[in-house]
Amino acid sequence: MNGQSETSALRNLNTVIKYFVATLMMIITVLTFYQVVLRYLFNSAPSWSEEMVRFLFIWSSFVAAAIGIREGIHIGIDVFVNLVPRRIARFIEIIVSLVIMVFGAYMVYYGWLVTRMTHSQPSPALGLPMSWVYLSIPVMGVLLIVYCSSEIAKTYRKITLERGH
Repeated sequence: MNGQSETSALRNLNTVIKYFVATLMMIITVLTFYQVVLRYLFNSAPSWSEEMVRFLFIWSSFVAAAIGIREGIHIGIDVFVNLVPRRIARFIEIIVSLVIMVFGAYMVYYGWLVTRMTHSQPSPALGLPMSWVYLSIPVMGVLLIVYCSSEIAKTYRKITLERGH
């Protein structure tokens, strides 16, 4: 696969993931409104909607955190990186991405173990296997690895271009 189609595939993946998170957030909003209306107008709210909102929020938080890596919107401390020469700063970017990838691999491995262990454990109100909730952990790990790999490749291309000039 060449660099252009890889970039296009990653861009398409990112778009799909953003739509996924946006859809989850819309469902969360509708269900929360539904809960509030039933609670305050009819003095009764179903327990399943609260649990569903919680589960969808967990999924949206984990997936959106991975998007934050891709978009570079997480809080960072650039003071030290801005003080060093550009070449060293690029090296630091690669190191940070590698550390995040190791964390992502940890999440994939241990998140998958927890997902498998909770497959037969039903959620209290919905009766869904809890593994569906815990699956968000390895999914985030995979996304972290994919997005950080892309960032490393981007940084490497920048280093190569800077060396050529």
